[in-house]
Formats: sequence, structure tokens, C-alpha cells
Amino acid sequence: MEKKSQSKASPKLSILALLFIFAVSFTAISFGFKNLKFAANADEGYYLKYAAYIGDKGVSGFPDLFRDYTENQQNWLFPNPLRIGFIILSSIWLNIFGYSFLNLAYLSLFCFYAFLFACFYFVKKYFGKNSALLFTVLLAFSPLNMAMARRALMDSCSNLFMVLSVWLFFDTLRENKIFKTALFILVYSFTILVKESSVLLSIFFIFYILIRRGVFKKPVRPRDFLAATLLPFGIVGIVYVIAAGGMSYVMDTAEIIIKSPQTNQYAIMFGSGPWFSYIIDWILLSPWVAVLAIAFPLYYITKDEWEEAIFYLILFSITLIFLFSFFTKNIRYLIILDMPIRLFAILMLNELRLRIFKDKAFIMLVFIVIAVSFSDYSNFYNLFVRHDIYDPVTQWLLQAQHIIPWK
Repeated sequence: MEKKSQSKASPKLSILALLFIFAVSFTAISFGFKNLKFAANADEGYYLKYAAYIGDKGVSGFPDLFRDYTENQQNWLFPNPLRIGFIILSSIWLNIFGYSFLNLAYLSLFCFYAFLFACFYFVKKYFGKNSALLFTVLLAFSPLNMAMARRALMDSCSNLFMVLSVWLFFDTLRENKIFKTALFILVYSFTILVKESSVLLSIFFIFYILIRRGVFKKPVRPRDFLAATLLPFGIVGIVYVIAAGGMSYVMDTAEIIIKSPQTNQYAIMFGSGPWFSYIIDWILLSPWVAVLAIAFPLYYITKDEWEEAIFYLILFSITLIFLFSFFTKNIRYLIILDMPIRLFAILMLNELRLRIFKDKAFIMLVFIVIAVSFSDYSNFYNLFVRHDIYDPVTQWLLQAQHIIPWK
């Protein structure tokens, strides 16, 4: 009887703890909304314009968006209409709550907490309740995620669906259920429709299927290849053609996106640099988390046995940094890596605890996580509220941290 009552109470306590984390994080972010200035002439302005136009015209307005984007060169520096998923989602949201920058930012905030819940669910499933709660605390006070949660941008929305795609694919491989595969295909298809660069996840998915066979001796199923490539690509292609009113506008838009970094002066000035620019940015944003997260994979490869979930996330992190090193360097394009980075930090802290204190002093780990989270929140407030950084490129971060002088 006692065990049953404890097992029933445990999920309730987890939910209460999770809600408490959300409440504290929400209160902290709320201070960041004070005196917030939105960029009407930049990406935020385009997302609001797209949402308002589709909200007025319906999906029949998409051909006009594609035509206007491809025929006016000044639009090429800004978000493209291939992001149909986010445009429709934001238009529905704003139709309910009202068309304004602030309400569009609230959509980002909602996606942020949905993202936290999704991460908690999957980490609890594969790493246990205690690790999941501590991880969620770190993630809830991530400077990058908190910053994007208060902007009228699509990064929080894209991050939510990317993390769902990554975890659902792992679930699909592990559980081999048709329902899970179908769910993954639908979520991943929508993820690409939210942000077209999410298609790069397919490279990782295929790479992992092949590596998994060699490392964990798991069978390769043709269904997994189809689910990670042809089936979502087919769904997305059909949606693009229907929405744009033909293939020509889709191809023209894709060509503009591919060539844009070569002519985009802002990207050349602030988005160039070596692959390790991402590591520098994470150290500037969350120094303690970054150091712990870098240490964990280096420690983990020395172990005799590897857990599949940890191997999956390590390979995912390395692959995405490699893939995105060929494009414009901007840490918000890799916001999804905040999930494995903060999980690695928790796992590293737990390994240190077990080595130094054995099974005792779990409460010490709790206090360390709270201290690191407070440090992260201070960085968020300093960088994104006090210095009002809109786009977290390396130069602005270095200047705000007084490492290089303001220009």
C-alpha cells in the first residue's frame, strides 16, 4: 500500500515541481518584457506582416507572398514565405489574440514552455525524474531560450518542433511502432514547413541509422530511411507547390535562399568566422554550462559501455555544429543544441557528485544547479534586457561582456 501511494504521489510531485519551475521562469522573463522594442523593419516586422496578410486573405494569399518575395530584391535579406507552417500558426494565434508584435512574442513564450515540457517528458523517460527536473531548471533559465521567448521571431517555435522531431525519431528507432513512425513523419514535415533549414536534420537521421548498426548492432529498416527522407520531403513538396501556386516560385525562392549569404552584407560582417564561433558564443552566454557540457562527451568516450540515448545526443550535437559551420554563424540558428548542452551539464555534474560524494549530497547538486541558473539569468538580463541585444551574434555578445570595446 505504501509503495502504491508513493508511486501515485511521485508523478503529482513531478508535475508540481515542473509547474513551480515554469512559474519562477515566467516571472523572471516577464521583467524582460518591460520597455521591449520590436524591430518593425527587420525579421519581426516581416513575420507580423506575413501573419496579418494570411489572416486576412487565408491560405489563398500565399502565392502573393511568394510573388512579392521573389520579385522585390529588398525582401531577400529577410524571412522567406517557405516558412508556411509558422506563418499559418502565427496567423491563427494572432487572429485569436490580436495582431501586434507583443502578441506574436507571446506565441514565442508559449512555444518556449511547450518546449520545456517536451524536453522534460523525454529526458524523464530516458534519464529519470531527478535528472529531468534538474535539467529543466537549467533549460528554463537558458539566456538564449529566454531571449528568443520574448521576441516576435520564429526561433522558439522552430526549436519546439525540431526537438520533438529529434526525440520522436529516437523513439521510432527504439520502439519500432507504426504509430510512432507516422507521428514522427507528420511532426518532422511540419518542422521543415516552420523553418526550411530543418531539412538538414535528415542528414543526421540517416547518419545515425548507419552508425547505430555498427555501434549498437541494431538492424537497419528501410522504413526508417523513408520516414527520415522521402515521406516528409514529399509532404512538404506538395504543400509548397499548392501554397505557392506552382513550382516556379518555390524554386526561385529556394535559389534566393541558397545564394543569399554570398550577398548579404550583414551575414558577411557578423556571421562569418570559424566553426568554433558557436562554442565561443555559448561560453559568452552560459560559461559554467558550456564548460560542463564540453567536458561530458570527452569524459564519456572513455567509458567502456555507452548508453544509446547519450550517444545519440552527442552525435547529434557534433553533426549539427559541423553542418551549420558551412552557413552563416548565428547561435540562434543552433538554438536546439541548448537541449543536449544543458543535459550534458547535468550529467557531468552528477558524475562529479558520484565520484566525489558517492551516493550522498544530492541536495548539493540541487544548489549548484540553482546557482548556475541564477548566473545564467543574470547573463540573460545583462545581455538581452540591459543591453537590448536583438540578434545574439558574436560581436554584440563580446561587446556586452566588455571583452571588446563598443563601436
